[in-house]
Amino acid sequence: MLPVDRHTLHELQLLPENSRTASIFAFYNHTETLGGADYLKHIITRPKGTLAGIIGFQKLLKTISARPTAWQVNIAKAYAASAESYYALSVAHSMSQDVVKHWFDTWWYSRRNKAEYYRVQSGVLATLRLARAVQSTLNNLSNTAIPEELAAEFTELRKFIFSSVLSVFLEKSEGELSNSSIFYLDYHFRISGRDKFRQMLDTLYKLDACLAIVKTARRYQLSFPDFTTQSQNFRIEGAWHPLITNPVANDLALAGNRPVCILTGANTSGKTTFLKTCGILVYLAHLGWPVPAKSLHLPFINRLFTSIHLSDDLDQGFSHFYNEMMRIKQISEALSNGENCFVIVDELFRGTNQEDALHCSKTVLDGFANFDGSYYLVSTHLHELITHYTGRPSLSFHCFRTHITDNQFQNTFKIEAGAAFEKVGRLIMDQTGVTALLQNAERPSS
Repeated sequence: MLPVDRHTLHELQLLPENSRTASIFAFYNHTETLGGADYLKHIITRPKGTLAGIIGFQKLLKTISARPTAWQVNIAKAYAASAESYYALSVAHSMSQDVVKHWFDTWWYSRRNKAEYYRVQSGVLATLRLARAVQSTLNNLSNTAIPEELAAEFTELRKFIFSSVLSVFLEKSEGELSNSSIFYLDYHFRISGRDKFRQMLDTLYKLDACLAIVKTARRYQLSFPDFTTQSQNFRIEGAWHPLITNPVANDLALAGNRPVCILTGANTSGKTTFLKTCGILVYLAHLGWPVPAKSLHLPFINRLFTSIHLSDDLDQGFSHFYNEMMRIKQISEALSNGENCFVIVDELFRGTNQEDALHCSKTVLDGFANFDGSYYLVSTHLHELITHYTGRPSLSFHCFRTHITDNQFQNTFKIEAGAAFEKVGRLIMDQTGVTALLQNAERPSS
């Protein structure tokens, strides 16, 4: 899948708008280190470009999930942060590429600037602690076949950790390390072995991020999607939105020969939440991550498009309807280029009058049905549209029903086949007190 645009990242809440907002990233972020969180945020914006890439990352996560404690690098967050800070340390008096001059400069620096030299000393000790923790993890995994996704990193990591230079110092306690040893290790970490030091940190963060995904999967009983090359059918079972409290799980099946699904339901019935859920599942599946569903079966998708919360663009002078049309144009161009797309549109062409909305919606839905290998979830309040397409073989109808009794209504939040025509706008207006305020208000006396 190609990376999605900022608009879809925002609509699906994949990344947080700020530190206080909920997001899919926060849902999976059970990392132990700052670097791990950064790596997790990095990979959540980069879906895999091939099916092989997806399967490879799935294999890595499944292997870790079989023995998560064996893959854990047991190092306190403070030491990991200290090692990272030490790596970035640039002390002019200890940057010589010559080992003898580096040793002498560092010794002289330790004499003249004891407080500053402590940064070097503490950094070396923190890095040694990290190296020992990594060594322990490598020993725990000595009989484990490392998946290809991490094989190269582990090969280089073993060379670094079990090198003749480092092995000697890893066997010593911190109290046994002389200043000469600190000088030597400083040269090894920040000069001669700098690239391998960087790689050790990066591998730590990658492991931390992968373990966070595995922890989330185990905690919430997430499942790995099944990508099929034998069928063009899309099927989810027990899908739920990870950012909703007490979510209701739903199923959906779309056949390759019926790729267009028209979704109906009253306001607050759950349509938009379900559309977002489907978008989140499709996106996470193409990261190679486990998803919040009992099962998910789908083919590889090239592009994911959402059109859920479009608004007017005041800076450009564009109306809501114009932005809708530009979004549809993007989708149409991708389809015309032969890309397999998953398209989610909430209330198609709600930014214009009903007559234009009906005409434009028919044109778009008829066009969508012409492109094989793509799927389209489109919600609408246009009942004429439902009547027009009833009986068409390329479209299916699903809905969220609302039970209305007297002046009360109750949503099921369960998707089912068919169309729903309930209207609750007036009831919501009455229940919120808006009707009473507008009809019974008295002018305040002057």
